[in-house]
Amino acid sequence: MKLSLQGFVFLTSSLGLSTISFAFTPPAKAAIECEAGNIIYYPNGSLLTCILKQNMTVQVSSSLSGISNFPCRGKSYISFDEKGQFHTCELADDIQITTGNSFEICSAEYRIYVSTSDDGNKSIICRQY
Repeated sequence: MKLSLQGFVFLTSSLGLSTISFAFTPPAKAAIECEAGNIIYYPNGSLLTCILKQNMTVQVSSSLSGISNFPCRGKSYISFDEKGQFHTCELADDIQITTGNSFEICSAEYRIYVSTSDDGNKSIICRQY
């Protein structure tokens, strides 16, 4: 089978474009399962708060502090900021919060508050109700 140089260039260019489009596909948004009748939205349409149907792990990524996982308790409120970024939930399990060389344990059933600044700094606060 003969393949002309022009056809070969087109084929390799097309494959290259396919590869590029797959490499830069944005991540999918996570699905949050909420209890019916307990969902509140911001005026812009993004989720403000709801009662989780079941336990779920929320993953927050920051350019400076990396990835943090928060096990959120089902049948309790989860909240987000106006940009759709995770803000708070009740913990389903204990977690360890590391700050510099020290750490604290945030116990299950405590509420975790997370915020990430525009420059990538992540703030994590643990509070009992």
